[in-house]
Amino acid sequence: MNEEEIRKYFDYHNSNMKSLKIGYMEIRNQIKSFYKATDKNGTLIYSLQDTNENKIQLRKKEQSFSRILSGIQVSWAEESLKRLLYEKDLLNDNQRNYILKKPLIEKWLEVFKIVFCVAYDLIPDDDDFCTQVNIKAERHNLGNELVQQYLLLRRIISKNLTPNFAIRNKVQHGEWEFAFEAPISEVFCQRLTNKIKKENIITTSSRYVIVNSIYNMIVDLGRFKSDSFKLDSITTPFEYFYEDYIKKINFEIKKIESCDLNKFIEDIVQKQIRGLEYRNRR
Repeated sequence: MNEEEIRKYFDYHNSNMKSLKIGYMEIRNQIKSFYKATDKNGTLIYSLQDTNENKIQLRKKEQSFSRILSGIQVSWAEESLKRLLYEKDLLNDNQRNYILKKPLIEKWLEVFKIVFCVAYDLIPDDDDFCTQVNIKAERHNLGNELVQQYLLLRRIISKNLTPNFAIRNKVQHGEWEFAFEAPISEVFCQRLTNKIKKENIITTSSRYVIVNSIYNMIVDLGRFKSDSFKLDSITTPFEYFYEDYIKKINFEIKKIESCDLNKFIEDIVQKQIRGLEYRNRR
C-alpha cells in the first residue's frame, strides 16, 4: 500500500472508532442515569429495598445496558487494533498482512512484538515478522530494565486485553445471562457465565482506559526515535512515559480486580440524596 492508501484505511477505522465511542458514551451515561432515577414520589429507586419491584426492573435494565456497553467497548478495542495497523510509519505491508491473518486474540501481542523489534533493531534480515526473536535472550543488547518492561506489558496485554474478545463474542451472540462453550454454544459454561456477570460499568470503563494506554505506548514505541524526541534527546517516548502509563494501567487493573459495584452505586445515590436535600432546604 502507498502512503495515501494507508492514510485512507487509517481514516476508515478512525471513523468507526469515533462512531463506537459515541455509542459507548451514550450507553455509559444512560447506565449512570439509572442510578439517579426516581419513582413517582421523587424517591431514588436505588435507595429502596432490593425487593422493591421498581428497583428490580431498573436493575434488569442496568444489566442489559451493561452487556451492551461491554460489547461496544470490546468492539472499540478491536477497531483500535485495526487502526493501529495503519498508523503512519509503524508497519510495512508484509507485517501488516501477517498480523491481519492472525487470530484476533493474538493480534495485539504480535503487533507489540514486531513494533518493539523494529524500534530496537532486532529484526533478522530473513524474518520480517520476528518469529525467531526471543526478547528474553536480548538482555545483553537491550539491558535488563527494557526487557522487563517488554515482558510486563506483554503480560498485561495477555491478561487484561485479549481475553475480553471472548466476552464480547458471548455478549454479541446474546448470551447475556448464561454463556455456552464455543464454537457452537452447545454446552453451558459456568466459567464464562461468571466472567460475563462480573462485567459492569466500572470494569468496562477501566478496560477502555487500559486499551487506550496500550495503544499509545505502542505508537510511542514504533513511531519516534530517540534523536527526535524533544523532551529527552537520549531516550524515546516509550521509555520516557513508560512508568506513567504503567501506573495508570495498574490503577485500572486494581479497580477491575477489587470492583465493588454496590459501593459505586451507593456513592452515587448518597450524593444524589445530599443534592436533593440541599435543594429542598433552599
